[in-house]
Amino acid sequence: MSETIDLLKEASGLRPLIEAHADAADDALTMPKPVVEAFAKTGLFHLMVPKALGGHEADCSTIMNVFEELCHQDGSIGWSHMANASATSYCAFLPPEIAREMVGDRPGSVFAGQFAPRGSIKREGDGFRVSGEYGFGSGSSHASYLGGGGILMGEDGKPEMLPSGMPAYLCYFVPKDWVQMKNGWDTMGLRGTGSFDYEVPDQYVDAKYTFWLFEHAAQTGGPFYGLGATALAGLGHAGWGLGVAQRALDEIGKIATGGRSRMSGGAIRDQQIFQREYGERCFALKSVRGLVHEVYARMERRLHDGETLSKVDNDEMMGAVAYMTQVCEDIALWSYRFAGSQGLRNPSVIQRCFRDMMTGGLHIFVDRKSYEEHAKNVLGALG
Repeated sequence: MSETIDLLKEASGLRPLIEAHADAADDALTMPKPVVEAFAKTGLFHLMVPKALGGHEADCSTIMNVFEELCHQDGSIGWSHMANASATSYCAFLPPEIAREMVGDRPGSVFAGQFAPRGSIKREGDGFRVSGEYGFGSGSSHASYLGGGGILMGEDGKPEMLPSGMPAYLCYFVPKDWVQMKNGWDTMGLRGTGSFDYEVPDQYVDAKYTFWLFEHAAQTGGPFYGLGATALAGLGHAGWGLGVAQRALDEIGKIATGGRSRMSGGAIRDQQIFQREYGERCFALKSVRGLVHEVYARMERRLHDGETLSKVDNDEMMGAVAYMTQVCEDIALWSYRFAGSQGLRNPSVIQRCFRDMMTGGLHIFVDRKSYEEHAKNVLGALG
């Protein structure tokens, strides 16, 4: 891909197409084919793929801005895209020749899947014997490869440990044809994400198609991949929440401009309580946008300076993204409630923002337990 491509402009240019297919995605429970083709054509699926493999290897700020723009257009389609882009970035942790085989100069080849330790993994020859049932495979309908995860078990039936002392938590990829797709996705929100359940039948996977979640280094690409798999995924959650919340604010602003209070008959936008609470949430969203961008910019600078990130850095990132999501949930709920009956009737963009945000806010990545870990680190530094 050309380094001169304006990725945010490419994403913005898809607005008419994505908004036109938002209702169809909600009904079909997956990303419509014209949108899939557009992401492949623009190269946006490979937003986070190393340049050496034909991807963009964009910086953190650009990635979050692109995700925010696409999720502002539609929360489901944006979520599916960010899930694909994030998972596909993990090709950087595979041997270069394998990564090139899987995605090299193939902008439509993407990864998807759930990497939670729900699978069975045992050593076998130069690889592993794997199997497992997984859920929430966002973007799986159009994926070329699906991933899975699990703790490696030894012959004694106990979990193996890595030299670092961390559990041997293995992530792996298999061609989608080797996976049995199931249903299991008919939900309140994020309906169009194609987050279907799937089963990886008992099979052998060569070690070349795997990496250790807690102990991996990039084999292709620059310092950016020193963020690690968890923080790479965090970029997607950050951009998604910001985009959906901003769309909710924009939509309630439009409704308030044209709507009138049933009690007083006055314009909603002229009500002091609306102005105060709307302004408060505008500032809240700007604040958390600045927070996540600042946290990632600091990590990125340190990586470019040759430093290695620690658990403390990861804890702060997780906490920042979780707090940002908490603020975004409040914005979506407040916007939906102020919309009144206009949010009840289908189709309704503000209703979809509400449904999507309440669903995405349940993701384990943004669990507020991360506040506890960050607090321990801060309090520990105080002595």
